Amino acid sequence: MAAPLANLARALRKKVPQATVKARASTGSHAKMITVEEAKKMPRSYCEMPNDILLMMAVMGDQDAREERLIREIMAVDLVSWEEAQPTFRAIVDYNRKGLMITTLPYKVGLASALVAAVVAFPMVFDINTVLAFNQFYVTADVPEPKDLETALEVGSFAWNWMEPPLGTVSFFLLCCSFARAQLENLGIKPYTSSLKHRRADRLIKNFPKYNPSVLRSFSEGDPLSGRAVDKTR
Repeated sequence: MAAPLANLARALRKKVPQATVKARASTGSHAKMITVEEAKKMPRSYCEMPNDILLMMAVMGDQDAREERLIREIMAVDLVSWEEAQPTFRAIVDYNRKGLMITTLPYKVGLASALVAAVVAFPMVFDINTVLAFNQFYVTADVPEPKDLETALEVGSFAWNWMEPPLGTVSFFLLCCSFARAQLENLGIKPYTSSLKHRRADRLIKNFPKYNPSVLRSFSEGDPLSGRAVDKTR
């Protein structure tokens, strides 16, 4: 196997002129370096970027670029300066985030429930006082001899008799929900988050009809539901 490869390598070296190889090898040392004047021209914020670069970044999902694109849309339509476009931009942002406290409630409840369940799971399985108290009020199973509950693992073996069914059922339920969500996406049906952002964008477009719908939708659907602060000095 080695001999044919060696012959192939020698044949390739004969076909490629040595001058070409040397030129390629020395390209890095003769590369043109950026001058100080060119470095000073580099955009340092989104508001300094040209339209084509900004549009490319917006399409790629950069939310700051989408916000700057919306500001320039306001400038073009209202014939105002960048600074004068800020109040309208702020009004659009505030309207887009209207009602977030209610619409994001399922996420907050899910987050709080997951954190509480994750913390409580450990004492419910390994802490002898918690396990015995839970067994007394909710399970009423026969308690092993004290010598069989001397370590956390022994306590866990006892508690697992009733902890395994709910934990296994909840895990299987979440697995089924995840599978169902994947099938919804395969069918083109929007899950809750995508549907929420789509309806929010429709509402924004309807309330600000004089601006380009594509620009508004791009901004609205990329605006996080957490309602992060908008940097006006981009």
